[in-house]
Amino acid sequence: MLLPRERKILTILYSSQNAMTTTELANSLHVSSRTIKDDVKNLKLELQNGNCMIESKTGKGIWLSYNEEGRKYLDDLLINDDIKASISPDIRKYYVAIQLLDAEGFISMEKISEAIFVSKSTIVNDINKLSPFFKQQSLRLEKKAKYGIRLFGNESQLRITRANIMRKILSHQGNQVLSKLQPFFANIDLSVINTILQEVEENFNFILSDASYTDLMIHLSIIVRRLRKGAICPVSQEELKRDKSRDEWKICEFLSKRLNEYFGVELLDGDKSYILLNITGAKLLGDSKVNLMDDSGKSDLSFEVWEAIVIKAGETYLENISEDDTFIRALFVHLKAMFHRIQNQVHLENPLKNVIKEDLVYEFEVATYIAKLLYLEYKINLGEDEICDIALYFGASLERKKALRAVERPSVTVVCGSGTGTSQFFQAKLKSIFPNIIVNKIIPISRIDSELEHSQQNFVISTVPLTLNNIDVLHVSPMLSSKDIILIENKLHPDKVKSLMKDKEYYHSLFSQLAEGITILKSDCRSKDEVINLLGRQMIDYGYVKDTYINSVFEREKLAPTSIGNTFAIPHAFEGNVLKQGIGLITLKKPIEWGNDKVQIILMLSIDIRNKTSFQSIFEELACITKDLSIVESLLAADNYQDVQSIFKRFI
Repeated sequence: MLLPRERKILTILYSSQNAMTTTELANSLHVSSRTIKDDVKNLKLELQNGNCMIESKTGKGIWLSYNEEGRKYLDDLLINDDIKASISPDIRKYYVAIQLLDAEGFISMEKISEAIFVSKSTIVNDINKLSPFFKQQSLRLEKKAKYGIRLFGNESQLRITRANIMRKILSHQGNQVLSKLQPFFANIDLSVINTILQEVEENFNFILSDASYTDLMIHLSIIVRRLRKGAICPVSQEELKRDKSRDEWKICEFLSKRLNEYFGVELLDGDKSYILLNITGAKLLGDSKVNLMDDSGKSDLSFEVWEAIVIKAGETYLENISEDDTFIRALFVHLKAMFHRIQNQVHLENPLKNVIKEDLVYEFEVATYIAKLLYLEYKINLGEDEICDIALYFGASLERKKALRAVERPSVTVVCGSGTGTSQFFQAKLKSIFPNIIVNKIIPISRIDSELEHSQQNFVISTVPLTLNNIDVLHVSPMLSSKDIILIENKLHPDKVKSLMKDKEYYHSLFSQLAEGITILKSDCRSKDEVINLLGRQMIDYGYVKDTYINSVFEREKLAPTSIGNTFAIPHAFEGNVLKQGIGLITLKKPIEWGNDKVQIILMLSIDIRNKTSFQSIFEELACITKDLSIVESLLAADNYQDVQSIFKRFI
């Protein structure tokens, strides 16, 4: 078994096409050259199977030498050994999916179990868990006695599915993502693809977020791999005509030419259209230029209709977002790409989904309403991941309003791994809490070497793992938690550390709306539907809501589950169902399924959104209460309403 540092050395050498010096390896791993020499000596003993070895030569460096059997041995050592030792059952099933995708025709359960180092019954269970995922990707599983199982669908969806699986397997690795990806693509030098993508960004002013940069690298690697197997993507003449009319087609032509030059693969028009699909669905960072009136794509979203939706949402929630030109234009560009992805069955997960639902409860609610308006206009269903994207843009708009002015004092560079929505939200919130800070620029981690200059900032704030020489780096959450704020404050004013966050831990607005008549404790309800019907009926009987309330709550749940994390859910109806203000409370003896969460405390809202101050305060307090473990434990232990009152007697 390799030690972690030895594994890193081997991974670096395996992914490098050139010899590396001891000093280069030492700098990469932040250890001494002597330590590297000792590790290399141990590795030479580990690799004594004759098919691969570490070689070294004075003046040249250290490199790996291996034949085909040696390559398989290294893959097993670097990938499968990790699988056997550490991966969770939820991630393991995606390694099973890779076995199915890579198989030429049918593959037996026994062969998959041997590759993954688990039993045949475990593989059967994993494949059953994968069935809904494959169905979502428009792929089908076929089982045949004595032959095994195979996965089939059109070439485009097979490629997209493999990319989605790679994304699920690889957690965000900061600037180490290249070495993590390389073992999955034998005989494809990912450093070359990395160079090609950097050329695209430079030549076309097309700056990708780190997540999309990695996605596109995966897709291009998959294209090379599939073309080498003779698998091409078909495209109709109508689709091809539409695709060639788009501005991004010239990027596809450039990428096709470069892939042909470096890897000897010829991309036909269908393969170029596949690249276009992924380019137009990518998340950009910063001010990459996009034509708002470009209707050459498949999306029917029009700017005029979008402006009307923004006005309607603003009027409903009493938010003046129709005057925020940055919000309107940036989110419109994002929605066009989002619609294009959905229409082509490309599903992207939002890595910040759980954090957004917990910390931006009000923003998520407004985003859900915007999603409803978009559905009524275009009949396109947005899932939780897409709604969370909208919530970030809306949150950025709210934070910009809080930042009244900026005084020239400390200068920072922000490194952000997600898209424009996340970077806008982060910058706006940072400026609202620290108005004296100057945000010099926001860059993805892929452009650190080319854009970061030592003299341009006092320090760097990064939302992704990052280490820099001679530059202080503060690692924070994209949501800027209270701990992050203290960290930044301590950096700015080490002698005067204080939290600048408004204290939301009094819960006055929230718990002043409770009432004994609409409180049910330690219920035996076993499903979401039971809870909504039971507590909804109680609120109708006590005159809080109209008879249409329960149906409206179920309609709201169809858009996105109202679970907000840490055992809480906040079911509520759309506007027009409230008779008087109040919040129903029900606690359960055992947690129940609520979307993708487990829920045991339910707060059913009867809140008039026209009372903006009360509505927003309640949602802000909801974001805090989920993190207050003492409140959670006390509520679950409460036997009667008097117990609930005693918990919050300071506030009600």
